[in-house]
Amino acid sequence: MFPSWISEDRPPILAVIIGINKYASQEYENLHGATGDADAFEAFLKTRLSVPESNIFNLRDEQATRENIIDSFRWFSEDKRYAKNRVAMIFYYAGHGAQSQKPDEWDDWVTPTGNIEMLCPTDIGLPVNPGKPLTQEDGVEYEEEVVQGIPDRTMSVLLNHVSNIKGNNITVILDCCSSAGMLRGSETYYGVRRLVNPPRISGKVDRKVIAEAPRGSTVPKHLQGMFRGSYVLLAACGREQFALEDPRSRRGLFTYHLLKALDNEDISKLTYISLMHRIKTPEAQTPHCEGEGIYWRLFNNRVSGADESFILTKRVKTGAIILQAGSAQGITVGSRFTAHKTNLIETSILPNPPFATLIVTSVDTFSSELDFANVSERQKLPLQFYSKLKERAGVEHIFIYSQDRQWLQSVFPAEVQKELSATIVDDKNSCDLELTVLDGRVHFDRHSHLVTPWIGSRMRYDVDVDDVDTIRAVVKGSLHFYYHLTRTAPTVFDNVRMELQELIQECNDEFDVVFHPFGENLLKTEPAKILVNEEAQLGMTIHNDSSLTLYPYLFYFDPTELTIVNWYMPPLGGGAGSLIHVDAPLPPQSKLAIGYGDGGATPWQFVIPNGEESDLGFFRLFLSTRPAFFDSILQELTPFATGSTRGGLPPQQESSDIATWAVQTATVVQLGKK
Repeated sequence: MFPSWISEDRPPILAVIIGINKYASQEYENLHGATGDADAFEAFLKTRLSVPESNIFNLRDEQATRENIIDSFRWFSEDKRYAKNRVAMIFYYAGHGAQSQKPDEWDDWVTPTGNIEMLCPTDIGLPVNPGKPLTQEDGVEYEEEVVQGIPDRTMSVLLNHVSNIKGNNITVILDCCSSAGMLRGSETYYGVRRLVNPPRISGKVDRKVIAEAPRGSTVPKHLQGMFRGSYVLLAACGREQFALEDPRSRRGLFTYHLLKALDNEDISKLTYISLMHRIKTPEAQTPHCEGEGIYWRLFNNRVSGADESFILTKRVKTGAIILQAGSAQGITVGSRFTAHKTNLIETSILPNPPFATLIVTSVDTFSSELDFANVSERQKLPLQFYSKLKERAGVEHIFIYSQDRQWLQSVFPAEVQKELSATIVDDKNSCDLELTVLDGRVHFDRHSHLVTPWIGSRMRYDVDVDDVDTIRAVVKGSLHFYYHLTRTAPTVFDNVRMELQELIQECNDEFDVVFHPFGENLLKTEPAKILVNEEAQLGMTIHNDSSLTLYPYLFYFDPTELTIVNWYMPPLGGGAGSLIHVDAPLPPQSKLAIGYGDGGATPWQFVIPNGEESDLGFFRLFLSTRPAFFDSILQELTPFATGSTRGGLPPQQESSDIATWAVQTATVVQLGKK
């Protein structure tokens, strides 16, 4: 549900815009296009979004010192004009990026490569307080310090601080990279926004900045390796790619294509996901997008955003219509989709009606081919649009039963049964869902061997007998839920496993709050039986002991609410390399932490609903050998009108030549105190 003050109006914008061509230290090369990119982005804000000069904090070249960049975050927090959650904030940076070895003191901050990432201020490498005597701390004498980069850890703490004070409508745009080298093409010479051999980050860097953060702010790992609730990240490229600029045009490749995409679209109808679909960078540079807000409207989380069930669809040069989902996402031949111009949730203010009906003619692993369902509807389609499942074909129907068959047939006439893939049966012992009318209310009993042994058949919510839309939504939601819970994969990855552990919370002056897993793996048996402690915080670790590079998609299935919620998804790629060069969270022989440490995110907690003695849920982990789109599996809103949803940096590797997928399920029986 959205707060009552939400409207279609875009909130005011505060923006920090930083562009650095000139680096003061002679050890580091200057750039050509970073300030031009910053100026172009500023012009976009002023002309297209009508952002006033007073709402922009500009730093260029020698102004963009380390101290001033850090102060720019305080400018966000100290603004008194806009209340919390009433303003959008944009942090834009164009300049050098770099990597450095992780300080030895950060022993509880694990990075697979041992490196951290940083932004490079204009004064990086210059002496700090030149001519002054050596500093001492705890009786130990240190060499004269130089200005360091701003590590991702510091950036994340600053952003979390801003989010706590002003809200999480924050967009971070970084046109930089942290890799070294140059690329030469046959006709074009590109410069790389990288800084070679930066000063090594001190283990004591930014202790004062971190100490200023509010208690409870976690210290995450990588800006580009996290699903954070405090901001959405738009990054120029993956970790092992290059952020390129053309010295002749004095523009960066990412910012140029970003602004080109924005100039050609109605910004009010763009989501972060649809923006990534429109950025057309070449394969050599793949923009990345991450954050829990990727379904929001661009710079605006006050309105309804993207409908996750919409699937990107493209018309290719051959004339074929390609849906960006296949057997891995449960697509079947003969299924029907409606075609829509945007991926936005339809509202009375902003409708999103279908303009065609399409049918699946063939299915591959991660894509499907569509054609017009009716020859009479054939028309010229846009090059890019979105498709929404209307009628699933080729799979088992959901069998429904009621003692009052006449009433059931009135709610589910033949045409509705066909659309919902539902079949009315005469025997309740052969049904999947039983509907009972009692005192003007409809009660639902699920007949599932996966669920009823643990929490019984009767579902918690009932529905008014005249609420036909909700009754049908429960049937449709049940089919979607159990279809994705039970379908099998063609492959098994034996050397991949999930571990769920309690997290212990430690506090100290330097790191504020740090979580560590401890104790046994709660998923060591199937099903796992967990005595719920509502104070306990949980984290997941996915271990990849195989030789494969994998992309994990972790969902939590709640049979009480009929919801499927996202707990982890890899970053979203854009441009020509969006299905190839996306950072892989699970390289060979690695592990991914979710809910703590490396994975950022938020610790998980189980809560037994009021009046219940137990609850049940399923962790379902989909694994693919290449980037894919599993968003259409989500069912984050319960179909019950009265219900409420409950919930809960590895180096880049080349994807496997074999496009395949696998799935693992962990059943969690949650037991309350007796």
